[in-house]
Amino acid sequence: MRKWLFIALFVGVGLATGCATVTRTPEENWNAQRQAAELGFRQITDDWNMIWMTDRQSRLTRWHVR
Repeated sequence: MRKWLFIALFVGVGLATGCATVTRTPEENWNAQRQAAELGFRQITDDWNMIWMTDRQSRLTRWHVR
């Protein structure tokens, strides 16, 4: 009985934590969000130039998006 209780407790704790592990520090999370925001701002600039037709006619971006 104790063995099954221990296994159930272990599985329950494992399921409660899910896949959210502490793999990145808060600073790394902040840097990832900052990089995503900078990429978005660059793409907004491209879209704005395309709306006003002040840039070359292309649907491709000059920025590295990967």
